Amino acid sequence: MAGGGPAAPECPECALPLRGPVAQELWRVDETLAGLRTQQTRLLARREELLGILRDGRAGAVGDPAAGAAIQERAAGPSPGAGPGEDGRAGAGGSGRTREVSAGTVQNLLLILGGLLLTVAAVVFTVVSWGRLGIGGRAAVLAGFTALAMLAPVVLIRRRLTATAETVAGFSIALLLLDGYAARRVGFLGVDAIEALDYAAGVCGLVALVLAAYARVVPLRGPAPVAVVLAQPVLPLLAGTTSGSWLVAMLVATAALDVALVRYGRAGVRTTAALCGSAMAALALLGGAVHALDAGSVGEALGRSAPLAALALLGAYVAWSLAGSGKGEGEIWAALVTAGTALALIAALAAPAESALGRLSLDWRPLAYLVPALVVVLAATWLPWRRVRLAGMATGGTVALLTSLTPLPRLAATLAAPLAWLDTLWTGTWDGGPWPGEVTSPVDVVVLAVLAAGFLVPAVRGTGGWPVEIALIGALVSGALAIAVAPAAFAVPYPAAVAMQVALAATPAVAATLSGAPRWAVAATLGGTSRWAVACAIVAGLASVEAAAYAFGSKPATLIVLPILAVPAAAMAVAGSVTALRVWGLGAAVLFLGLEAMAVGLAAGLQVRVAASVGCAVAGVLLPARSLWPGRAGRDELNLEWLRYTGTALLLSASWLRLWAGEVTVVEAYTVPCSLALLGFGWWRGRSADVSSWAAYGAGLSFTMLPSLVAVYADTELWRWPALGGLALAVLLAGARFRLHAPTVIGAVVLAGVAVRELAPYVSEMLLAVPRWVPIAVGGLLLVVVGATYEARKRDLRRLRDTLAKMD
Repeated sequence: MAGGGPAAPECPECALPLRGPVAQELWRVDETLAGLRTQQTRLLARREELLGILRDGRAGAVGDPAAGAAIQERAAGPSPGAGPGEDGRAGAGGSGRTREVSAGTVQNLLLILGGLLLTVAAVVFTVVSWGRLGIGGRAAVLAGFTALAMLAPVVLIRRRLTATAETVAGFSIALLLLDGYAARRVGFLGVDAIEALDYAAGVCGLVALVLAAYARVVPLRGPAPVAVVLAQPVLPLLAGTTSGSWLVAMLVATAALDVALVRYGRAGVRTTAALCGSAMAALALLGGAVHALDAGSVGEALGRSAPLAALALLGAYVAWSLAGSGKGEGEIWAALVTAGTALALIAALAAPAESALGRLSLDWRPLAYLVPALVVVLAATWLPWRRVRLAGMATGGTVALLTSLTPLPRLAATLAAPLAWLDTLWTGTWDGGPWPGEVTSPVDVVVLAVLAAGFLVPAVRGTGGWPVEIALIGALVSGALAIAVAPAAFAVPYPAAVAMQVALAATPAVAATLSGAPRWAVAATLGGTSRWAVACAIVAGLASVEAAAYAFGSKPATLIVLPILAVPAAAMAVAGSVTALRVWGLGAAVLFLGLEAMAVGLAAGLQVRVAASVGCAVAGVLLPARSLWPGRAGRDELNLEWLRYTGTALLLSASWLRLWAGEVTVVEAYTVPCSLALLGFGWWRGRSADVSSWAAYGAGLSFTMLPSLVAVYADTELWRWPALGGLALAVLLAGARFRLHAPTVIGAVVLAGVAVRELAPYVSEMLLAVPRWVPIAVGGLLLVVVGATYEARKRDLRRLRDTLAKMD
């Protein structure tokens, strides 16, 4: 070639150059493709082999399970890493069965059972079967076994047998405890002269120290937690023979040491220390509370309450540490600790207070628990963490409520006593009965008043949310109960007692009316919710019943109090911010005004039923009148239709009572007015809405015609059946004329009933004239006709089946 230099080698077939980066990359691609073709050939061959195995398996595995297992073994092939004669499957023959228990489970089970058996054998040897060995021999045997058991884990850990080492270490712990028992049993070094509790404390403490040191040397997980557990009874056992206060103090001290371990100990013992500390604190709380509340004097109670105060301080520190960590889980645990701390503080404060109040009277003892509980509730309102704050308030509030339940039977009897004066409504006279028995004491009133004040303080301190509402409702209920029982407790004169009850009924009604109104700073801030308003309405309703019961004790009080009670109820019905309150207020106002009308009638000398008729008439007029009152825009209005229905029912009741007072027994006098009212309502509804004839006229027609039909069969009056028959015929024709379903059906049924009643004697005479075999024959013929019809239908079904089969 011109220019000199040797030419680059070329492919003899395609004349392409064989050197250079492009040629090298092409060579690598060709080599990779060749490898892929080789691998494809090998995989295709394996595929054919597997298909053949499956075909053989379909023939052989059906009748021979062993052949099927062998085929599966051939298809699976040897597992990677299996040695000679090993295929990675359980069993000597490689059966391929799935393992139901893992190797780790089998191992742990064997180790646990082995350790348990060894421990049992050691106990039996130590306690029962000493044999002929002397003191030295026994000590040598136990010491030798213990030394070997404690040294064996070191060797096992070096051989990486950690689970076995843990088991042997547990066995060595049991041997250490047995060594202590054996030493006292044989009097080693005079330890049998030590008190049993002191010696047990020493053994537990010594073993705990040994295990703590052992855990530092041998890297095992078990000895350190066991050392913590064994250290728990040391201090309580040392205080076992002293006073109960020292025992509680030692429990508290042990809990404090556990807290220190949780805070400064290693990770392996923190959980165990936390559980043990919780158990010690719970024992200290239960035992300390019982011990402190059983004190005979104030000084003794103060001494016994000191450990509880220390426990409360310890709990406060733990709760503060947990909540201050900034973790949500820590705050949850802090809330639980706060609950126990609150109980300890309440018990510590209640013990000396109960001893002091017990000297005055047993009735004052509830205050010893109530005041500390409310103090805890108030103190909890300053806590910065929400869960912790709620836990403290809930704990103190629960204790306060449980304390207030002690006078509950006396309160119930006091509240029910004035209800005896309600006989005025039945007898129609004011008999001037005695004042209800004084079943409560001033202490009960004080307890309720303190409870109300205790609820009110955190409600004012609160920042909003349901705890404030609960506190407000608790204060409302407690204060209302205090005022309700105060007249009987302090023997208040009758006029003042009635005035107190009326004020108690009116105040929460006004609060319920004003609740949610923005122009009121106190009502809107403390009770601007529907739940608060409903609670006020409930209290107002119950207090109104109590006030009315008090008022029925005399005629002037009855005539004066009932309209006064109707005023706040009417205000709530007109201006209430919640629909349920307006319904509530309307019902209460109508009730009290109706009772007032009845009381006026009784005072005027009317009979009871006549006076009751007047009361129902007044109430029946007021309800429809309220339905004509226009509602405010943008507010859920009352169900006016039901108001009209209820008013109509009251007016009908008034008419029925008046008829009853006049000894009228004709059923139509009671039913016809109601039917006319119902038909009028139905006609009015039919004009304004598309309703069925049953909804419009069914009730009105049935209310008179059905009772009259029953009366036709019950009596022998000659005028009722033609009148009812004529009415039924007219209703039937009207229904047919206007094509209304309800009048047509009701008229036909009633007309048929009247006709059957009139034809019944003739039908009975005709049946008596028929021979006895005729009914039997008729019954048999009916059964034959039914059977023939059933067979004909089966035949038709068979023909249809045959036709469909031919079509297929």
